[in-house]
Amino acid sequence: MKPMLGFVLLTTHTMLHVQESHSFAPVLVPMAYRSRFAYSYPTNHALTLSAQSARQAIDWVRQETLTDLIPKEDVLAIIDELLSNEALMDDSEELVTKNWEKLERKLREETRPPREILGLETTDRILASVQSMDGYDPQAVNAFLESEAVNSLFSRVLYDGIFEFFQKIDVFGQIINGLPILGPIRKQIVTETKRQLDRSLGPLVQKFLGTYTKIAVREASEFVLSPTNQKAFSGANVKLVSSLLDRPVNSLVPSSDLSEKLRKEIFEYLRSVDMEDMDTYVSFAYDFLGDKSVDNVMDVDKVLDASPTLTRTIDRIWDKAVNGVEAE
Repeated sequence: MKPMLGFVLLTTHTMLHVQESHSFAPVLVPMAYRSRFAYSYPTNHALTLSAQSARQAIDWVRQETLTDLIPKEDVLAIIDELLSNEALMDDSEELVTKNWEKLERKLREETRPPREILGLETTDRILASVQSMDGYDPQAVNAFLESEAVNSLFSRVLYDGIFEFFQKIDVFGQIINGLPILGPIRKQIVTETKRQLDRSLGPLVQKFLGTYTKIAVREASEFVLSPTNQKAFSGANVKLVSSLLDRPVNSLVPSSDLSEKLRKEIFEYLRSVDMEDMDTYVSFAYDFLGDKSVDNVMDVDKVLDASPTLTRTIDRIWDKAVNGVEAE
């Protein structure tokens, strides 16, 4: 309500000023009034006024909080209206698919590795940043290592290792070979002994691993998080990132099937999302950003003063949008 009231007051004041002075045609005068006065004033003066109005608009926007600019209730209403419009969703999916496929084709044609595209200096900086990473987050490491997939991996590797060990050393084979038994009989006894060993040892090993795997995971976590091993894992991280930077870009692009599945799942989610869930997401964002303004993020004056080209670009775009003239 406050922005609209300010706009009405500013427009009314401007119109009165035009009628009293007839000295210029302000940008905020409605089109019907602007046409009566704008023809008699120099173009460069109109551009100056547009530039002033652009800066005024920026000054106003930057001081308004997100809640003042667009209340949370309006955001939810807008989202609901857009997502419930089936024709709009169908058109949007078609447009996204079209541009997505264009981007995919472009990436699949790119045979250069990221290292070549980024350049030597940027690549070195990336690898240096990876090298200097200060370890891993303990909770994240533990959550990963304690996952069912990793536990199954540990169990399988340990199980295979134990059986491989018994087969390699062939304890019973060596004992039986030392006995005074004829060759064919000895071979049959060794084979049957191994079979019985697998049957009896398998359940015992699995039972043992059911408790030991947790110990192994804990030891692995301690090993990864240990400061003494940080350098070794930093080197491993660098090697991993470096290998990705050395691969052709087209080898890093997901398969078309996976890409299509991901795209469809995104739009299926958007079509079926519960507005109560969306309320939770938006409320979370507004709890953090609702009372923030642009001034909380950056010093707009310093940015505009530091780049005259940016200022001229904003003025030109604003003038074209407001006056409806072709930019030169």
